[in-house]
Amino acid sequence: MDIQIILQAISTVGFPIVGCAAMFWMVNKQSEQHKEEMDAVRASLDKNTLALLELKNALERDEK
Repeated sequence: MDIQIILQAISTVGFPIVGCAAMFWMVNKQSEQHKEEMDAVRASLDKNTLALLELKNALERDEK
């Protein structure tokens, strides 16, 4: 974004409105990134759960 556009927006609608809009945009961006990170964590946790179940089954077979 060009600095002139930001300054024009501030002078037109005021700093609080521009600040709130900027914070709204930032929170939405962070929310999207957090969702992507949590999807990756969920996938990793699912893989670890499957690995633990396989290990448990292998140990149970060895005990018999």
